[in-house]
This record gives sequence, C-alpha cells and structure tokens, in this order.
Amino acid sequence: MSWWELLPGLLTMAVAVVVPGALVLRAAGVRGILALGGGAAVSVALYGTAAIVLDKLGIAWSWPPVLVLLAAAAGAAALLGLWGRRTRRVRGSAPDGLCDPDLRLDRRGLAWVAGAFALSALLLALPIARGMVAPDALMQHWDGVYHVSGVQAILDTGNASTLGAMAPLYGDVSPTVYYPAAWHGIVALAPGFASVAAAANASTFVFGVVVWLLGIAALGRTLLGGDPRGTALVVVLGSAFSAFPVVILSTLAQWPFGTGIALIPGVLALMVAALRGHPGVAPLTAPGRLVPTAVVLLTALAGVALAHASALFSALLLLGPGLVTLLARGLARRWRTGDPARRRRVAVGTSVAVVVLVAGGAVLLANPVVRNVLAYERNVDTPFPVAVLHTVLGQPLAWHGVGNLPVAVLTLVGAVVVVRASLRRARTGAPDSPEAADVVGQSSSWLVVAYVLVVTLTALASGPENLLRLLTGFWYTQAARIAAVLPVVAAPLAAVGALACARWLRGRASRSDRAAAARLRGRSLASVACALVGVSVVVTAGWFVPARTGRFEQAYVPEKIVWGTMLRAEEVELLRRMPQTTPADAVVLGDPRNGAAFSYSVAHRRAVFPQLAVQNLSSDQRLLRERFADLDPEVCAAVERLGVTHFYLDTAGVEDGAKVDVDAVGLLRAPESGVEVVDTAGTTTLYRITGC
Repeated sequence: MSWWELLPGLLTMAVAVVVPGALVLRAAGVRGILALGGGAAVSVALYGTAAIVLDKLGIAWSWPPVLVLLAAAAGAAALLGLWGRRTRRVRGSAPDGLCDPDLRLDRRGLAWVAGAFALSALLLALPIARGMVAPDALMQHWDGVYHVSGVQAILDTGNASTLGAMAPLYGDVSPTVYYPAAWHGIVALAPGFASVAAAANASTFVFGVVVWLLGIAALGRTLLGGDPRGTALVVVLGSAFSAFPVVILSTLAQWPFGTGIALIPGVLALMVAALRGHPGVAPLTAPGRLVPTAVVLLTALAGVALAHASALFSALLLLGPGLVTLLARGLARRWRTGDPARRRRVAVGTSVAVVVLVAGGAVLLANPVVRNVLAYERNVDTPFPVAVLHTVLGQPLAWHGVGNLPVAVLTLVGAVVVVRASLRRARTGAPDSPEAADVVGQSSSWLVVAYVLVVTLTALASGPENLLRLLTGFWYTQAARIAAVLPVVAAPLAAVGALACARWLRGRASRSDRAAAARLRGRSLASVACALVGVSVVVTAGWFVPARTGRFEQAYVPEKIVWGTMLRAEEVELLRRMPQTTPADAVVLGDPRNGAAFSYSVAHRRAVFPQLAVQNLSSDQRLLRERFADLDPEVCAAVERLGVTHFYLDTAGVEDGAKVDVDAVGLLRAPESGVEVVDTAGTTTLYRITGC
C-alpha cells in the first residue's frame, strides 16, 4: 500500500474527527480557530456517547444512526447558542468568553498560523511516515495488538460502546466490561481503508498531528492574542516535544490515551477563552454566558474522558490551577466586598464544595477500575533530581546529555517572565504595559504552576517508592504518560520565552550596534522571536527527526523492534494469505505474543487469544495455553467448545529476537499427530487441526 492510497481515508478521518464538533461549537456561538481547536474534543464526546446510546438501543455502530445523533446534537447546540445570544441582547452586553471576536484571525493572521501549522505538521508527520515505512505496517508493541483487535471486534459485533465493546477480547469477563472505546469506534467507522492496520496508522496522523496542532493553535491564540505571529510561535513549538506525540504513539502504542492527550490543548483553549472578560461583557455568572459555557466545557471534557480516563486526569492537572485561581479570586473579592450575610454564604458555599469534592474523591477511589489502576506497580528507580532534569530537557529523544536545550531554555525563560508579570499585576493591580503585554499576552502564573505539577509528577513516577508516588497512580505510575501533557503548557511558555529573548536582543542591539538596532527596530517583536525559533528548528535537525524516526521504527520495522519481534515480513504475508487458506469461520490458536493474535485484525479470523495479556482467561483458554500440544481428549473437548480449527506456530525463540510467552508451554510446539500443514513462512507454520 502506498502513502497516496492512504491519503483519501486519512483526510476523511480528519474531517470526521474535527468537523462535527467544530460545527456544533459554531452553532453554540464559538467561532474561528477556537471552534476548530476544540472541535475534535466535542466530536469524540458525541461519538463516544452515540456508541453507548446505540448499544443500549440494540442498533449496530454505523454511519446512518451516528449521523442522526450528530444532527440532533447540532440542533441542540443551535438552540443553546440562540438562547445565549438573545440573553446577551436583552442585557445589552457584547459578545464574551467563547464568542469573543478578538480571538478571530484576519487574512494575514490566518496565513501566518496556516504556515506554522504546515511546517509543524511536516516536522511531526515526516518521522512518523519514515518510521512506519508503509502505511499498512503493523504496530508490534503490546498495547498496539490490543487496540487493533478491539477495532476488529467492533467491526464484527457492531458494538462500539465503552461499556462492552472490548468484551470479545477477554475470555471470562462481564459483557459490560469497561474500557474507553471512543478511539476504536472512530477508527472502525472511518471509511476508505483496506485494513485495520492502515486505519489505525492513519489515526496517528489525525490525532498526533492534525488534532494536536489545531488545539495548540487555539490555545496559542487565547494565551498570546494580538499579533498572530505569537500564535504561530506556539504552533511551531507545539511540534518541538517528543513526549507527545512520538513516545505515546510509538513506544507505548497508546492510541486511546494519545487521543485524549491530543484533545487537551483544545479543551484548555476553550477554558481560557471562556474565562476571558472585558468591560461591557456579561459576567461569567450571568445565565446567558454561564449555561452555554458550562455545556461546552463539560462536553469537551467528556470527550477527553471517553477517549481515556487517564487523559481526563491529565486535563484536570492542567485545568486545576487555573480554576482554583479563578475561584479563589472570586471568593476573596466577595468576602472583601460583602456584608456579614454574604460572607456567611461564601463560607457555607465553600464548605459544601469541599465536602462534595472529598466525597466525590472517596467514591472515585472506591471504584474497582480506579483502584486497579492505582495499584499498578513499576520497578523504576531514577533519582528525583535526575528525573526532573530529564523531563525538563526532553530526554532521551534529543542531544545526548543536554536534551532539547533550546526549547528547554525558552520554556524556563518564559516561566520566569510569566511569574514576574503575574506578581507585578498582583502587586500593583494594574494591567501590563503594552510592551509587556506583547510578550506575555493572557498568560498567567497558573500556566507555570501546571508546568511544575507535570514535571514533579513525572519525576515522582520515575523515582523510587515513596508516599507521594501514589499520586502518579492515575497514570499507571508511568512517567511517559504523565509527561505526555507537558507540551500543552510548555509550548506557550516557550513562545513567551522566545518573545522575551527577542525583546532582550533588541535592547542589547540598540546599545551596542546602531546598524543592527535599526534592522531590528524595523521588525516586530514576534518576527524576531519567529527567527529565533526558526534557528532552533534548523540546529535541532527539525526537532530531532532521526531520533523520532528511530522510535517509530522500533515499533513497526521487524528488524528494529524492541522488546521482541512478533512478526517478520514473510509471516505478515502468511497472515494476509489466510483469507484464502482458511475458511471464513476459522478460529486460530497460537501464542499471541509470537504473532498469532494478529490473525484477528489482519486476516479477520477469530483468535483464541486476540490480545497479549493473560488476565481474565476462561478455563478452556487456560487449558489450551498449558496443554494444547498434548491433544488429549480433555484438550479436544476445549478445542470443540471454543470452535478452534487452526494452530499457528512460530518456532523462533527469544534468542532469535522473537517475542514469546514462555509460560504458554502448550503453544510452543505442535502436537505429534492430529494436525496437518496448511501454510508456512520462515519459522512459522499454520496447521489445520484434524485430531479432534
């Protein structure tokens, strides 16, 4: 399959992910880049909700019923937007928050942002495509197998609900088993793909490039409004970090979690825009503003939650500091300006809110799914200071020893500038000067607090066991999952840092070199900052394209795969021949870690073990895993109950670089009799079971 053949399906998927939500947001009153940036989060919320509703109604997952539900959502959004506009007209207030016209871009600004988007998309997409080699290549990491099997399960059952879609991947589990299936449902629904692998790989570009950069652009616009080149800076810097999308969508093969992370910049942009205020606009507590804002933000957050629960915790990690700051300021203002009765209401309301939060936290922690996530153990022991340094520098996909130094320096400079500006505002009570506003825009100290929180939790997850490390359990105590959200706040801070450095350069030049000062005075601050970032892109080889390419090669190229190769090229071809060598109702048994699990998503033949994990196996699955090679009457009874017709055996071992489940002793050799060869390729043989 060529990349040109993938392009129509990829573009269709991108439209299906971005456009429905963007149209719903526009109907609710959100415009321009903010609607595009937040559109994907709303789309995922709509698809995820539709999947649950359709499953409850007994309707198969397909476009006709989905389109009906999308149209209904758009109609409801239009009514909400109409009500909000009428309320504003009655009150005589200007457009506000999410509807703020100041966020729109003129043609010149649009050209700058579009150019930055194109450059950043190239910097992200090039190593992905080079590392995959082919658009229908198979992701050969642990989680990747589960997710492509999950897509195939939806295609087979017509159930894309988060409450049960993944049940066919388990042997002994409730039919309403919870697993976030929004990504799987979208990939299964996407038209124009010849294989599940191609559709899954296309989603890497859609969520890891298109959705991610649209959200970053919207966030940049809300934080660094004014000169659109500030937004362009944030977009380019959004491609500078390997924590996302590279590590999440290659090394971890976490498509659903990656989808959630890709949605967060757009959600954060919606929140920042919603809290904006100007003279003459309705206060946030006014019904005509509060209700549409709450509906939009909660819907977007629901999209993140339906993509993956851990991504929701990542979103709250960033949203929390801003919301706490806003609430604290509002309560303090009411307390200072209120009479005793108002102060009592503030005290009672605050107390009730604290009780509700504590109770909600207790209920959350009592949930079995959450408790299982928190109990996940990882044996890592990186010293805390070293882990902090590695996180800040963007190790290891950068220069050895110093990491992505240019971006790290810009981020730290930006953090210092933002904190100083916030302290100055708090001390004087006056807005920033025009010169300062050109640098920090709407950025505030909560952005720095969120950055510090992410770095701290990432380092805790990397380090030795301690009490605080329990806080990282919401991300399976995995540093890479926590660090994935760091670019969301680091990119705007780095843009502020670039603008601050540009201001310093202009001041320095004016004191030392008149000719240089004249040249710099003729250029805007943002233009100088763009030049600085452009130099950084060049000296880092396009933000370390070779290293990023290598990470994707380690997930896709059989000769370079880390943690054991499941399939070599000739074995992939054997799987692709299976529709011709086996009947449509064939059921394939074999070691899932050594390639047999792919018979489900590649050949569309049911696999006894469609994923690599061995939890929740049925008694028949356990028996075959332990004793199939004996092919005795008890084994044959299990074979017949499960409908097994074929046995897939790869004799390559760990010493050959293969991934093998050494505990599955019943699957490591063929029975001495009762099977006959159907096909062979390299070290792999496909047998038909004849002895039962």
